[in-house]
Amino acid sequence: MYLFNSIFEKDFNLNKFFLKFVFFVSLLIISINFYEWLIERSYYEYSDWLINYQGGFTRRGLIGEFLYILYSITTIRLDLLVYIFVMSLYIFFFYFLFKILDKAKLNFLNSLIIFSPLSFIYLATSKTLAGRKEILLFLLITIFFYKFEKIKFENVKYWLIFIFLLTSLTHFGFVFYFPFLVLFFIFFYYRQTPKSIIQQMLPVLIAGLTICFSLLYVTIYSKPDISLLCESIKEFTKQCPEETYVRVFTYSFNDIFKIINKFYINNYIIKYPIYYVLAFAPIYFALFNLKDGKNFKVKYLILILIASTFFTFPVFFLGADYGRYIQWQYMFYLLIYLKVIQLKLFKFKGGNLIINSKIPLILFCLIIFFYGFFWSVPHCCEKDFSFLFDKIFFKLIN
Repeated sequence: MYLFNSIFEKDFNLNKFFLKFVFFVSLLIISINFYEWLIERSYYEYSDWLINYQGGFTRRGLIGEFLYILYSITTIRLDLLVYIFVMSLYIFFFYFLFKILDKAKLNFLNSLIIFSPLSFIYLATSKTLAGRKEILLFLLITIFFYKFEKIKFENVKYWLIFIFLLTSLTHFGFVFYFPFLVLFFIFFYYRQTPKSIIQQMLPVLIAGLTICFSLLYVTIYSKPDISLLCESIKEFTKQCPEETYVRVFTYSFNDIFKIINKFYINNYIIKYPIYYVLAFAPIYFALFNLKDGKNFKVKYLILILIASTFFTFPVFFLGADYGRYIQWQYMFYLLIYLKVIQLKLFKFKGGNLIINSKIPLILFCLIIFFYGFFWSVPHCCEKDFSFLFDKIFFKLIN
């Protein structure tokens, strides 16, 4: 059988039908999970989308206000609108991500990269991530990188402002991930004059600072009228604000820090660096095995990725969902990596990067399968130390 034939690593090529199958199954699982959260009126996964501006301008409310206006005009149930809207985001995200991957050479190393537990499959393997707001960010940046080389230099700023506006007014934490886009823009267009780059980035900076200061102002000094906000969505929640994400707006920064501090006793500082290394290992290995192109240096690409990662650190101080925050980083790494490979800015140094000798094809498939599908990263708050296959192992021996 072909699966048992021995091949070199350089000859491995992922079957696109299998990739389509994984996409389909992931989308199916997410749709079922999010439907369950909607029926349960879940605190985090569902009610976060209901936050709107009916009680005044507030963070996280842009999409909720749009859906509420649509509900007012059409009289379609708000919970149904939320489900249709969120699942549409997933469908388009998977569509554009597949379009990107369809152009990529999915060798053994790249297959490990796209099936990392922090890649798109994380949205399906962790039920508590189904329907969370990062899908909006993922969709927008996937479209951006899909069309990147076709966007004129002077028009990139409009894309960046649009993405920043839509995402930051939906989830303030996305603000800290914006340097990935800005620094990649500077990296790609380094041959432009400093004056030209500044002219393009200045409107982005002004728009970004305006939005950030506005959100900080309403967070500290001008909080929304919770009663009016709850009145607008009371038919679609269990009890507002007590059993919805709206309740967070009643917390002070001290309250938030007290909640977050409770989780640091759960081996956070030990677990998540380990998860990070294991999940990012293939993509870092690939980056360090790229050779410089005619006009681009690999070291500069790695530096902008690492620098952008440091800019995200405030999110880890303001929240406890470390698995989610690390995945947001990974999706930027993945899309930037795929883009530079697709544009042939860099090439690999050699044919066989990991395994030099021939091995059975099925062994390559099993390595990818076990690495990508047999362990995951807890998105938040797990009390017991969890590491790779321990849960499966204990189930087998008990």
